[in-house]
Formats: sequence, structure tokens, C-alpha cells
Amino acid sequence: SLFNVPRLQQYRALGYNVLLSGHAGVGKTAVITKVFEGLNWKYFSAPTMDPWVDLVGVPHPADDKKRGGKVLELVRPEFVKADDVEAIFIDELNRAPDKVLNALMELIQFKSINGLKFPNLRVVWAAINPEDDDETYDVERLDPAQADRYHVTVNVPYEPNTEWFRKEYGDRVADSAIGWWNELTDEYKGLISPRRLQYALDIYRENGDMRDVLPVESNVSKLRTALNTGPITEKLEKLMQ
Repeated sequence: SLFNVPRLQQYRALGYNVLLSGHAGVGKTAVITKVFEGLNWKYFSAPTMDPWVDLVGVPHPADDKKRGGKVLELVRPEFVKADDVEAIFIDELNRAPDKVLNALMELIQFKSINGLKFPNLRVVWAAINPEDDDETYDVERLDPAQADRYHVTVNVPYEPNTEWFRKEYGDRVADSAIGWWNELTDEYKGLISPRRLQYALDIYRENGDMRDVLPVESNVSKLRTALNTGPITEKLEKLMQ
């Protein structure tokens, strides 16, 4: 499971590049924030990256002090010049343009850009949406050379993470909501990602109407009742007592 944080922290400590594959809304970015806690790390959203502006540097004319005339110098991004980044996370890697993917190859494998080494960079991690025959996501297939840059591939389960939901909303609300979600049909589970369930609980916490964020046909009234009365496990416990 993705949310085996100690295992992911072990991969980080070993210097392994990790590729996280999972549907939208399962908390890939949130868990990276937890795993990289305490590190100086850099986040990139791959679809919006520019290989020159974000990585290699922008060519700029400068004076050639040795031979006279003009030469081209690269004005590098601030994080490249700072040289103190310890980890990099690239979100939605398989939505990136080809030029960005090619520019990232060297960074992922050798921890360098155009031969310029990052002395403190330990890992480069990335997240992708899964490829499927239904073309649910507008993504490109990573070629074998790109995928092979990652030591470990973790397939993220499509389910709410109990530990995270309990920490955020308390055991009673979390268990009630996850119990309701587990009883949904596969169709409605596909429409209500763990992140959308989070939105619904945020609305509930603010006394709003969860029907504004959930499909009405998903039996929102049953969720509201479960949240107000508590999970079935709580009722069974009281009955046993």
C-alpha cells in the first residue's frame, strides 16, 4: 500500500527513485509531503514544465572575456543555482511533453542537468495516472527507458486511507464515511474518489450540504445518517456491552 509510510521512508533513505502509479484523488501528493518531511525538496507539475525555464536554463548572450565577442550562457533556474535540493517530486509525469521527459532522463538517473551535478540530491520521485484501455486519463505511456530510471514502482490502491481520514476527522466520522464508501457499487466508487469523499466531509464539518459535492444517486442521505449516528461497528460494540 502507498500509505505504508515507513517503507517509503526506507526507500528514500536508501536513495531509491520511486514511481507512484494511481488514480486521481487517492492522495499521492499528500503522502509525498509526509515522506519528504524535513527535507529540502522541490515539487514540479510535469504538464506545465518547460525544459529550458525549469531545468536546463535559458540561453542568454554574454561577453566572451577571453576571446572577445559574444557567447551564449545559460541562465539557470534558482533551485539549480542554489544546489541544496535533497529530493525532487514530479507530479503527473506521464502528462508531460516529450521534451520535458527527455530533459528529465538525466536528472532522474544521474542527479544532474547537462552534466551539472546536484551534490545533495538523493532521490527523484514521480507520480503517474495509470494507463488503461478505456482512455480514462489523457496520459502517454512511459517508454521502457523512462520507466527503468525508477528502482521501485508502487501501485496505489483506489480506496480511502483509514489512518489519514481518522487523523483528519476523528475515528467516528472516518469509520462511518469509509463504511458507506465501501458499500458503494464500483460505478459510484469510480465517481467518488477518496479526495471527493474528503470534500464531502469538509462540507459536513461546516454544516453544508454534501449533495453539492456528491452524486445524488449515491444515497447521500445514508451517508448523512451514518455520520450522525456513528459506524455500525460502534453500534455492535454497544450491543455486545
